[in-house]
Amino acid sequence: MNVHHTVTPALAEGPGALLRRSREARGLTEQQAAEQLNLDASAVISMENDDLAALGAPVFARGHLRRYGALLGLSDEELQSVYQQARTQPEQPSLVPHSRLEMEPVRRRPAWPWAVGGIALFLLAAGLVAYVSERGLTLPGRPTATSESVPAGSGGPEVAVAAPTGPAETILAAPALPATIAGEPATDVATGAPPAPAQDTPAPTVPPGHVSVSVSFAADSWAEIYDGSGKAVLYDLGRAGTERTIAAAAPLSVTLGNAAGVKLAVNGRATPLPLPPGQSVARFTVAADGSLR
Repeated sequence: MNVHHTVTPALAEGPGALLRRSREARGLTEQQAAEQLNLDASAVISMENDDLAALGAPVFARGHLRRYGALLGLSDEELQSVYQQARTQPEQPSLVPHSRLEMEPVRRRPAWPWAVGGIALFLLAAGLVAYVSERGLTLPGRPTATSESVPAGSGGPEVAVAAPTGPAETILAAPALPATIAGEPATDVATGAPPAPAQDTPAPTVPPGHVSVSVSFAADSWAEIYDGSGKAVLYDLGRAGTERTIAAAAPLSVTLGNAAGVKLAVNGRATPLPLPPGQSVARFTVAADGSLR
């Protein structure tokens, strides 16, 4: 015969005290109660200490309380009511203060390092601009510009060569032209002697079976030259104002993309290009004797 106890607990008291008193009234130990419930003794101790969080989620805690109350003859409604009232009690104030870091406002990083760094960069840039404006900018490997003059008594007037002030290419002084006075033969300004007669440029020396080809580009043009074995000896875009000289085993196979802007010399002799009318691409072969085919 089950005996139902009617207990009106205080709001602050949980179901644990009620369960402990009912178990002791039945003369059961914690271990005996746990064996009848098929639970560990620690689960019984947790329920009697109101440590229901150790039993898992609230749904599991209520289930264990219901089974433990039925074993002790307690009313399920009364036990669940005590459990709910205990859960609605306000939590006891903690004696441990909150961390001061949580209570302090979030501090921003100081902005003065950025301000100081910006001022330093500004002063450095201003100093660099002032230095370049006063001294100029000299690139590595460029000759230092100086003002030179032809010494007196050298047979010519004193001429000053101005130095370039910008990052332009090196300026070379042109040689003085020979002067003719009253029908007299021209003389060299530097030495006072008559200039040497002009000599023809000797043709380049090439090994037997080879041929020399010089290509001068007045305009940009694609150039392809293959030697007698089919190896590419020139495969590049010729820029306007440049010249390329190739000496290779004959016969040479030549292709010029913009032939109208190209001049050809074979073995040192200017040679007209075989360009068909109305076409811009010239394709021809240079034999060992320098003839074009």
